[in-house]
Amino acid sequence: MYRKDLDTLLKKSSPKATLLYGESNFLISYYSAKIAKKITDKSNKTTFYYSDYDFRSVMDILGQSSLFSDESLVVLKLDKKLPKKEIDSFLNAISMNANNSLIIEFYRSDSKTSAEYAQDFRTFASAFKGEGVIDVRFFDPNFYDCIALLRERANELNLDIEDRLLGVILNLQNNDLSIAYNELEKFTIFDKPITIEDIHKLSYGLGSVGIDELYNAIFDKKDALSLLWKIQEEGLDDIEILREMERYFYQLFLFFAYIKSNGSPNAKDILGFAPPQAIVDKLASRAIRIKEEGYQKIFELFRKWRNVSMRGQKNFSLNVLIKLQVYIR
Repeated sequence: MYRKDLDTLLKKSSPKATLLYGESNFLISYYSAKIAKKITDKSNKTTFYYSDYDFRSVMDILGQSSLFSDESLVVLKLDKKLPKKEIDSFLNAISMNANNSLIIEFYRSDSKTSAEYAQDFRTFASAFKGEGVIDVRFFDPNFYDCIALLRERANELNLDIEDRLLGVILNLQNNDLSIAYNELEKFTIFDKPITIEDIHKLSYGLGSVGIDELYNAIFDKKDALSLLWKIQEEGLDDIEILREMERYFYQLFLFFAYIKSNGSPNAKDILGFAPPQAIVDKLASRAIRIKEEGYQKIFELFRKWRNVSMRGQKNFSLNVLIKLQVYIR
């Protein structure tokens, strides 16, 4: 089924076993959390991440009945399809233990092409059948879908913010819905309607002196690694640093594209607001130091960084810094 079918189903009931896959990592994660919340509370939820997956451990949970009639939920985050024999064992265990449920988030591995991933999820889904068993494919949400999801999150956080400003936040975060969704929590510090100035202020909030120094070192092709370590020691983890760098390099790309089409930059047209002129000049000069294919490689590099960080792999940031400086002229 597709997202619309799932929304209809969730208004009536919760599936016992769910396989989520497709082009949108955000929607896979979002609906996994949504379904999990309908099934049980967090204390009864056990999550296995990628290489942590162990067939026997999952079976130990799904194959047991609770003496207190509690719901037991297992969530698997995988980038490799499971053998049919293991899938059948899980579904059989759930059918025999009515209080147990399973959610599988199936993501594309970096080592797989989109075509290979599609073949894998079709094979996976063909084995995922039974009463109360569903599989759902997600496509990348369009702009209006993204705004609707951000609106939903803003309402949950009791933020007084216009949809057009949600669009500005999405734009600043490289149109990455996952980052923009999490960014909204920053604005809970305001007990008033959110303005473009607030967004401007907080969008640069993570860009502390340390981050600015890191950008300087990257573009001056100096030692950026020691600065990165210093920033990490101050409490920023890889995901936070990555979010800031994605935002920054996407701004550079917007300037690059605008300058290529119009000859000179207009910050208000590009960003929706006008930063100080010194910042505009720096963004414009740095933007044209990267070729179009360089931007493509940089955003692919950031995607890989996000994936390995989610799996707990460290030190990939060193590889990122080295390659970033290669792409800068």
